[in-house]
Amino acid sequence: MGEKNVNGAAAFNVGVRLHDLPEGSVEKRIIMAGELGFTCIQLPSKVVYTSYGIDRNGLDEDLAARLRAVFDEAGVHVAVFGCYKNLATPDAAQLAENLEDYRACTRFAALLGGCPVGTETGRPNAGNKVADDRFEPAAMDAFCGGLANACELAEAAGVPLLIEPGWNEVVNTPERCREVLDRVDSAALGVIYDPVSLLHPTVAAQSADVVARMLELNGGAIRVLHAKDYEVVDNEDSAGWCDGSGSRLVCRGAGETGAFDFAPLADWARTVRPGIDCVIENSTPATNVACRDYLLGL
Repeated sequence: MGEKNVNGAAAFNVGVRLHDLPEGSVEKRIIMAGELGFTCIQLPSKVVYTSYGIDRNGLDEDLAARLRAVFDEAGVHVAVFGCYKNLATPDAAQLAENLEDYRACTRFAALLGGCPVGTETGRPNAGNKVADDRFEPAAMDAFCGGLANACELAEAAGVPLLIEPGWNEVVNTPERCREVLDRVDSAALGVIYDPVSLLHPTVAAQSADVVARMLELNGGAIRVLHAKDYEVVDNEDSAGWCDGSGSRLVCRGAGETGAFDFAPLADWARTVRPGIDCVIENSTPATNVACRDYLLGL
């Protein structure tokens, strides 16, 4: 929608993840996104595979043309085509297989019109498990090596490749994100910034400082925002944003709990990237319209 706030400038093009909408085919969900007032979507490759009963080999020109027609009908565009495969894995065969997924997904993104491909920042173990090994220098080496290969594929396809830092992965602070941008020299490389994904219970109270550091160090590379909220619960386990404090973060849709204030991101967007694609995460069919209205009201 790109609606304007009282200052007259459009902060966001607000979008939704396709799998956060009610069940249905890819086409029906795209149409639904437009009907609900979203202007962009996050399209995960795994949702495309499941919906059409294909693997990466089915990402062809015919499917791209079919989807482009639906996007035009719905009045939405793809903010991110997701290919969240581990680029830090120590398993050489698995890394090669993952890179073939990036090859297929970057080519398909080009066929869709040149949308960015989004990726996680990986974990340096074969099981892709959250562990302290993600903090080690070797983890950064592994991720940067895999990312450099994926960026070459994105460059060849002519599309951006955007990394999404997260506390549970190798790139888990603003400083580590800056290190990756400095080490991997690629015109295709950019960032999806989800501010809640870099939080955990111990630093949640300092979220404004984390956001300020992220924008100062990496703001020039941010191409897409993810928007969600959270609550801190007192039962740390292996799931969620855990840090050994005994608590963990449980993620909700943007504006649902009031724990995270997205207004500073709106101010930044209006100044630096007006109309940036901002995709809501962790909403549900019952909450996604309220989440949309929260972001448009900032």
